[in-house]
Amino acid sequence: MKDHMNKQTSIVSRIIEGSITIDSIAELENLLKAFPNNPWLHKIFADLLKRDKSFYAAADEYGTAAELFMEKNMTLQAIVCKTFEWQILQPSNQEGKAFYLSLHQGRSKNTGVQSFFIKMKYPELIAFMTELAPRHFSAGSMIKRFGDEENTLYFVMSGSLEETIYHRLKKGERIQKRLTRNLGENDFFGDIYPFEEEKVSQSTIEAVTRVEFAKISKSSVMAICRKYPNVKLLVSNLYKTRWDSAEEEFSWTVRRTVRRKLPTKVNLKIFKDELGKIPVNFDGFTENISLGGARVVLGSNYETGHFDTLAGKNVKLQIYLPIEFVNLSIQGTTVWGKEVPLEGKTTAVVGIQFKDMTDTDRRLLQGYNFGSESEQNLMWNLWDSLMQKESLILDDKNSNKKIV
Repeated sequence: MKDHMNKQTSIVSRIIEGSITIDSIAELENLLKAFPNNPWLHKIFADLLKRDKSFYAAADEYGTAAELFMEKNMTLQAIVCKTFEWQILQPSNQEGKAFYLSLHQGRSKNTGVQSFFIKMKYPELIAFMTELAPRHFSAGSMIKRFGDEENTLYFVMSGSLEETIYHRLKKGERIQKRLTRNLGENDFFGDIYPFEEEKVSQSTIEAVTRVEFAKISKSSVMAICRKYPNVKLLVSNLYKTRWDSAEEEFSWTVRRTVRRKLPTKVNLKIFKDELGKIPVNFDGFTENISLGGARVVLGSNYETGHFDTLAGKNVKLQIYLPIEFVNLSIQGTTVWGKEVPLEGKTTAVVGIQFKDMTDTDRRLLQGYNFGSESEQNLMWNLWDSLMQKESLILDDKNSNKKIV
């Protein structure tokens, strides 16, 4: 029974992440019987009912999803689901105010985006919700490119994105990469404020996993602010919070980015769904590692393929920290996999999301990510030495392994 539930949970995770698509109403109904309090499943079910033109049933499911999201204090997600519901069935004034009141009964309102919506007055929130347009993109989609006009504000409902920020040191010089950062649930992007400034994007943003947004155009935000000056103040505070945070963190952000991109030797064990099957082991190294997960390169000698079945696999990542001379063993889940060119060959790269970590491992990994500059230099030297000693071994070992 436990194994059956674990398999169901894995399937649900893949459905939410977008690696599995279910187009059967009956199948989703059965999943909801097993997971009746999962708001994402209710939203996905509502999307399917809407596509099937069962509009009233879809509105009911969007309403259920909104209530469950509010119970989990997921304000943005609740607002978007309510927006979908009200696009089908226009609410009464009483229903609208009841939803507004429920948003203010949440346990925590500390995040920037959450505070932004919570501090709106009732007519302001309704005006803003009316203009929100939910969208979704598949993994690998380019959401925004360097030089694009900044005319849209995006709120991230779900998924993971990577933003690469560029700059010019002087006018006329070539563009240089500045840093890379991750964006996720409840983040926002789109440089539309101050309104009087015409801006172009200074970064590219790519979807690492399937992502879902709620977006609103700059012109719509400006129109709402003209009618409701309080919203303009909230927009200003939203950006000010991000600017203040960026200024405070800038001195260590570049160092952190360098640190988390240090090549770190790992062993990846991928477990198969079938009971009794021996897990597959791969040696490799991380390109990018944080407290939340890692991007792992399996090496140019490994055969690749079958990435459509890779997402949602349970994994165990053994991380060899050269500065600590210790090994970390962390449980996780594969979020995505893809093939990339490396040194003239095709290699496998997988994204791992951590889920179980001891306090000791967390402290060690945190210290690794945020150590001093001298420690970084030491680690680079240790890595170069290690790779020189083991290069011949890595060239020959497991050359015929394949992801299954």
